[in-house]
Amino acid sequence: MRDAPKEARIISKRVFGFFCCCLLVSGTVVVRPATIQQSMPTPMNVGDVVESPRGMVVAAHPQAAAAGAEILAKGGNAVDAAVATVFALAVVEPEASGLGGGGFILLYDAAEQACVSLDYRETAPKLSASTMFEIDGPGLPGRWDAPETEAEQAMLQKYGGQAVGVPRMVAGLLRSHELYGHLPLSVVMEPSIRLAEDGFTVSDALYSAVLNVYDALIADDAMAAAFLNDYLPYEPGEVARRPDLAVTLRQIAMYGAEAFYRGDIASDIVQAVQEAGGILDLEDLQSVNIEISQPIETTYRGIRLVAPPLPAGGLTVFETLAILEGYDLGIDTSGTAFAIHLIAEATKRAFADRAAYIGDPAFTNIPFDMLLGADWAAARRESIDPNHATPFPDPGIFESSSTTHVSVIDADGNAVSLTQSISLFFGSRVFVPEWGILMNNTMADFDPNSGGPNSIAAGKIPASSMSPLFLFDSEGLRAVLGTPGGMRITSTLVELIVNFVDWRLPLADAIAAPRFHSETDTLYIESRIPDDIVAALESRGHVIAKKSAFDLFFGGAHVIEVQRQGTSTLYVGVADPRRAGQAAGL
Repeated sequence: MRDAPKEARIISKRVFGFFCCCLLVSGTVVVRPATIQQSMPTPMNVGDVVESPRGMVVAAHPQAAAAGAEILAKGGNAVDAAVATVFALAVVEPEASGLGGGGFILLYDAAEQACVSLDYRETAPKLSASTMFEIDGPGLPGRWDAPETEAEQAMLQKYGGQAVGVPRMVAGLLRSHELYGHLPLSVVMEPSIRLAEDGFTVSDALYSAVLNVYDALIADDAMAAAFLNDYLPYEPGEVARRPDLAVTLRQIAMYGAEAFYRGDIASDIVQAVQEAGGILDLEDLQSVNIEISQPIETTYRGIRLVAPPLPAGGLTVFETLAILEGYDLGIDTSGTAFAIHLIAEATKRAFADRAAYIGDPAFTNIPFDMLLGADWAAARRESIDPNHATPFPDPGIFESSSTTHVSVIDADGNAVSLTQSISLFFGSRVFVPEWGILMNNTMADFDPNSGGPNSIAAGKIPASSMSPLFLFDSEGLRAVLGTPGGMRITSTLVELIVNFVDWRLPLADAIAAPRFHSETDTLYIESRIPDDIVAALESRGHVIAKKSAFDLFFGGAHVIEVQRQGTSTLYVGVADPRRAGQAAGL
């Protein structure tokens, strides 16, 4: 009963399927030159697998994907659509991304045939110190005492104001739009404002995430008001509204990044974080700056891969593929215990190297050429026993799966691959009630011990597994892809590329194929992997931990494939069945 005291209420959990109806929007996509031609209303096709020659958006919620496709239909380009989609996700997927977070964006300009990257991952506040979370260390004098146990350390680093990094999502998206967008920002942000004001359909993913943090939500009246329905979770398929966030989005649409990083919004963010024990201050927010960077790239069996530079996670994906390229992973190896064993062992070695060498390149000398060199890959490959699993050192922090990914392509072939996060589901649990902003807990992605490549330093960006990707073949852009999933991002992307390149699976089959992940001595597998394969893996010494079929643990890849036949081009968008997302095409 919704009129019962909140302490006595009982949550009933049920499975609820829902779908997003097709919308009608007017206009056709014409980007570069940027004109808008009027035409008959254009039907928007929304589904798990969608084909279109005119533009495609794939995201973690059908209404967010539809928001991006709506902007394409109004004459926006890929950047406009991506920005619209991500602001919509801040409304409909608050557990995984939002204005209080950050990420990486990879852009492809078809006319110039060039890629650029913008890093808007959160940074450590200027008062941060390398020993601030060390067990039995000095703590942060005047702020908090040092933890005495690993459990206390984890809680200190993950929850509360001290876990909050400097949020750069708004600055990153608006800088991308300023440089490469076409439509006015007010038009681009209109769908997200409409969703916040008029309401959106609650997904199964949001419902499950709310159940997992329910105690924390009901303990905070402001968060309960924002994310619960009279102190009970919104059921999947119900309509929720975020009028608090709508006000913030309108401010950003009218006044740009200044509205977020200066003035009342900034002051209230700082107050909320500091009242929760954090060190973020106005100078941290006012000093946020987003620069263009050159992506990194490599080749795998003739396919060119492009990813954002460090501290994003592309290098670890590339190293894993470099190790695997020395093996014959022909079609006949697809889904075999032998192939799973090799891929798992290769990713374990790349994870170990990530822990040993990877951090923010502005603070750490990273042996990039060594890690991608043929000699290094050969040596790592030589250490793999084809018949037995091998142990290796702890690779470092086990990241959360609470991230989101968006893939976009427009009619002219311009593309965006974007991955962002607030780190754990519902972040640090620090909420700014006046503006509906949930803050990240990205400080948990740093090594809490001093002296390592990913140790904490003021202004430093923590190492990340986020890795939006482009794939190119001899004819041009072949695929736009990425996934959430923390450390599982690496293994998921490697498996998708092997499925697609080595085993030539259709895109939908490549995404739906059973997944696995190993970064320690445990091999996590989906329950759909056959028992005889599992037995063969156990005989090789793998310690198996089964996850459910299509488990969210393994991320939620959102992919667009570019198919060419003569002079015609078709975009195929596929949303991962492990997530609530869908593709939206014109």
